[in-house]
Amino acid sequence: RAQEDEMDKIEKHIKSSKEKENAKPLDKPEQFLFQLSQIPNFSGRVFCILFQSSFAECMSLVFRKLEILQKVCTTLQSSSGVRQVLGLILAFGNFMNGGNRTRGQADGFTLDILPKLKDVKSSDNTQSLLLYIVAYYLRHFDEDSDKETSLYPLPEPQDLFHASQIKFEDIQKDLRKLRKDLN
Repeated sequence: RAQEDEMDKIEKHIKSSKEKENAKPLDKPEQFLFQLSQIPNFSGRVFCILFQSSFAECMSLVFRKLEILQKVCTTLQSSSGVRQVLGLILAFGNFMNGGNRTRGQADGFTLDILPKLKDVKSSDNTQSLLLYIVAYYLRHFDEDSDKETSLYPLPEPQDLFHASQIKFEDIQKDLRKLRKDLN
């Protein structure tokens, strides 16, 4: 797209070249810009074409993010295995804090302790609390743990990773941009 001052110079050159017989013709890029400027509402038309070509892709990206998030949330909410694992974490945490009056019988815990489970080690330092909870779950709750039909009680790791990378601010920004461009 030509800048305003460029178009002024091109138009002046064209007007002056009509008056002179031996005037130097415009170069190809300037001729192209001049021809584009003759198309009514050219920049608006180009914007519409570009918007049409990118709208479906932008919407599918937003929908894909929301679908992954919904899939992970649905799996986490409906999985009895997740509830059982979280119940085990609470029970073992309460057992380990049994001697402490203030923390002995917690009704719940915050999710920020989950990554710390791998750091809590047995007295002989051979096993983490995380591995112990997994082994306990497999022994006592997963009837198919020794079979190929055993199901992983959590959403797929790649879905969890993608869902953890989603920022609601980015989705809102994308939707605001689409709404603005539609108007």
